[in-house]
Parts: sequence; structure tokens; C-alpha cells
Amino acid sequence: MTRNIRKNENEMMDMRLMAENCNCSVYTMGAVAAGILFCIGIILYALIAG
Repeated sequence: MTRNIRKNENEMMDMRLMAENCNCSVYTMGAVAAGILFCIGIILYALIAG
């Protein structure tokens, strides 16, 4: 049982948000961040205005 728990912990540690050798440019990451903030802004506006 402990082997399975340790294996799962190691797998979770290997799962990262971004790979270390990401080939994305700064502009791409900025565009993704701007898109996410834009969507959050729309949702917040809908909640506040509604």
C-alpha cells in the first residue's frame, strides 16, 4: 500500500503546469495570460452587473 502512495506522490510531483524546456515565447505567454484575465473580467462583470 505504501508503495502505491509513494508512486502516486512521485507522479504528482512530475506533473507540472509548464515543462521546463518550454518553447513558448514571452508574447505567447502574455497573450494566454491576457486571455485568461479577459475571461475572468467578463465573468466578474456579469456577476456584478447582473
